Amino acid sequence: MKLMYSCARQMARACLLLPALSAAQSATQAAEGTRYSIVNLAPGSGVALLNERGHAAFSTYSSGTLINGFFDGRGVHRVGPAGAGDTVVSGLNDLDVVVGQFNDAATPAPFNYRAFAWTVAGGLRALRGPGTSIARAINDRNVAVGSTKGAAFYGRAYRWNPDGTVLDLGPLPASLSEAVAVNDGGMAVGYADVALHDSHAVVWDAGGRATDLGTLGGTQSIAEHVNERGQVLGTYYLNGMPGGFLWSRYRGLVTIAADAGQGVRTTALNDGGDVAANVVAADAGGNYLSTPFLWSLARGRRPLALGGAAHGSVEALNDRNGMVGYVARGSADPLDRRAVRWQGMAAPVDLNGRLHRAPAGLVLYTGRAINDRGDILADSNAGLVLLRPGTQGSDAPVLGPVGTATTATPAVGARVGFSVAFTDTGPSETHTATASVDDGCPADAPVVRETRGNGEVDVGHTFCRAGDVTIRVKVTDRAGNAAEVHRLLTVVDAPLAGTAR
Repeated sequence: MKLMYSCARQMARACLLLPALSAAQSATQAAEGTRYSIVNLAPGSGVALLNERGHAAFSTYSSGTLINGFFDGRGVHRVGPAGAGDTVVSGLNDLDVVVGQFNDAATPAPFNYRAFAWTVAGGLRALRGPGTSIARAINDRNVAVGSTKGAAFYGRAYRWNPDGTVLDLGPLPASLSEAVAVNDGGMAVGYADVALHDSHAVVWDAGGRATDLGTLGGTQSIAEHVNERGQVLGTYYLNGMPGGFLWSRYRGLVTIAADAGQGVRTTALNDGGDVAANVVAADAGGNYLSTPFLWSLARGRRPLALGGAAHGSVEALNDRNGMVGYVARGSADPLDRRAVRWQGMAAPVDLNGRLHRAPAGLVLYTGRAINDRGDILADSNAGLVLLRPGTQGSDAPVLGPVGTATTATPAVGARVGFSVAFTDTGPSETHTATASVDDGCPADAPVVRETRGNGEVDVGHTFCRAGDVTIRVKVTDRAGNAAEVHRLLTVVDAPLAGTAR
């Protein structure tokens, strides 16, 4: 069940002052005026999943390290068994069940990669299967889907039921198939190879019967999303360019295409049948840039405003037509992006200007997910963060990026000072910090300076090895609540005496 805002509890001010507004107008004004508290989830970026309770599961990659976790509204829990560095999170439902794949040390290779289900209370449980397997998604009835394979090289689409039974989906004559999404009615979607290198989008009903959706005249297709109405969103490829499609048993296939020389990248489908997508085209420099739009059967394609930016992308959509993504001024550089929220067809709101007590230097690059409550996941220069409407994020301190006033490519032997700004909701809280640099030489002991919930950590280090080096800084309050940020630097060899750098 979707969790919805109560007008009395969450939008009382808007309801009292503007009682004549429509629901869409009220949602737009609420979104424009919302301020967000910040929760650091993990360094790096990667898989980012958000449910309707405002809880998040993630697998991020930072400086050669894969980080898996689950945020339950209070703190972050590790997902996966200790020592299983190859654990990957793939799905999350509204019951806080996480699914994915882990490296099972008890199973002989090459079948040691197993699908799992995980909860805070129960920990990790391996899912049944003939060999290697992965769970890609799970619905709110605890039905999980993915793929599994035994001795054969190619895997088969698979479904795990909450009663412990399993179903090998089919019976298409496929050498390879996988289910990637499932709705609460048990309808699963994905793809299957009906011939060698001929991949078709497929829908499996609750009984496991398959429907081949074809390729719309293209070379291949995949079904990627399914809503509670049984509408399916996917991608097909024609002349090397992607296009989108929406399918239902009543309307059949409807294409979501762009002009010649352009592609369409679909990103989200809500329960109202609205689709978030982007037109993708190459600029004069050969960079593929996108422009976002909202699409529906009734209204067709409606471009989203860019607020004066040159290009942008919509990445997620909720059931209230709230969307998140990014806009950019002009370059293809990801650091040029700024995370935004759209409410329907209104102008984008820069989320960087809506942050409550943000630490110095924090920049949000891209909105990754949004639920009906208005919680948002975003990529930033401090890693993956959760934005929660209001002024209370979590008890942990909020960290900005690891900053330095020196060059991003210091030389061996150079001494560099680093700093991390932080804030805390408790003005009387005090903090400690740890720091490390993985070049084999110890970092100086960090110095913490703070006043009434605002602080900074200062660290000095002399580099002793060339190559990629990671700086890690962790800040902890008196109760043990902590957050950590990383920064990757490239250290060059020291120049010879008398030579110019």
